[in-house]
Amino acid sequence: MSEDTTKGQVDSAKKPDGKTSAAKVKKKPRKPKPMPDVARMYIEHQTRDQTPMVFVTRDGELRATVVQGGMYEHVLNVDGEPTTVKKVTLEYHYKQIDADTVAEKVAHDPSIDTENPRRQGRRLSNKDLWVSRQQWIPVRLTLRAAAQFTGLIEWFTPYAIKLNIGLRGEDGTASVILHRHAIVRLELLAEPKEERPSDQKSQKD
Repeated sequence: MSEDTTKGQVDSAKKPDGKTSAAKVKKKPRKPKPMPDVARMYIEHQTRDQTPMVFVTRDGELRATVVQGGMYEHVLNVDGEPTTVKKVTLEYHYKQIDADTVAEKVAHDPSIDTENPRRQGRRLSNKDLWVSRQQWIPVRLTLRAAAQFTGLIEWFTPYAIKLNIGLRGEDGTASVILHRHAIVRLELLAEPKEERPSDQKSQKD
């Protein structure tokens, strides 16, 4: 009767410490994760500083300061009156100091049916946002009310994206905070570079 060599083959594939050889272990693909809740930190900072802000809904603009930020709604000071605004109604917001740059940079897409907006093109995935931010790839984001912004992603969370849209005069960068529930289309304006596998060694000529 022939000898069963299975056990010997298994043992030979192990390291001296009894663990399977690293060469035999497949690495799990890296899963990009959104950044910490910087959107909450951002709104808390504006609340402390009482920064004059502009909050844009599908129905218009609210010029206000933030009384209290929340997960599902914000309490804003609008013309001296505390006003509760549900976040689901918001399209984007920005600091009033950036108003001129926002007015210059915002575009409008006439192809969007604002009465019945639907997501178009590629799905708004964390991977796309992560690649865009890591590789400094400009993006064009279109909202359900047809507003459209082009810029570079500074940060993102599951609920919001901070997009740098240009210079604010000579003293800083203007930005808008876009609410992800209001985005109907994402376009990467350059092809992402393929990441080289971490274990791939450079070859010399």
